Amino acid sequence: MIPVILALLLFVGLVFIIKSKFEAPRKNTPDIQFTIGKDRTLQSVIGDLKYYDFIKDESAFTFALEHTQDNTKGGENIIKVGKGSKTIERESVYTISQSMTAWELASVLLNKGAHQDCNHGCPESDFIPELLPGGDLSPTISQKYEWVKTYEDCVKAIGTDGGQLSSEQYAQKTGIRKCVSPDGREFTQGKEGWTTSVGG
Repeated sequence: MIPVILALLLFVGLVFIIKSKFEAPRKNTPDIQFTIGKDRTLQSVIGDLKYYDFIKDESAFTFALEHTQDNTKGGENIIKVGKGSKTIERESVYTISQSMTAWELASVLLNKGAHQDCNHGCPESDFIPELLPGGDLSPTISQKYEWVKTYEDCVKAIGTDGGQLSSEQYAQKTGIRKCVSPDGREFTQGKEGWTTSVGG
């Protein structure tokens, strides 16, 4: 009797482990726009989905792709899935979430791509909004620069995200030095606080 109970427990444990590989990695997450560019491979797509925490297990997700119904005909630029006729469209955008199971995600990639012409370049990021490694949302520009409170802070914040100082000629003519932070707030040297710049 004990061997039967042990075998049953082992079986239940294996079923639980296998089932958990197909579950959603997170709960209650926002939708993300995922762009598959024109030169992507199946392995690179699956690798990104794992790296950014959309799937728990690459092999389990590949199995889900191979065993999910594909209701669309492949276009010109496709990624073949497995040995059958299943395809994922390149140059397409997919609405996905880290709250989706491997099965739900596979269904979206096989059936729900919205074509995006990348002849003039696809988006810089594969994910919109942008994600950090591990899958957390990247801070917005406002969150990233919320520490900027003064003209001096604004000058320090100018960099790859933008920002601008008024010209030296403007300062000589008006006696005022201005700085626009990367998140669009305008600071004046010697004054407290900021105003929202035009268009910011």
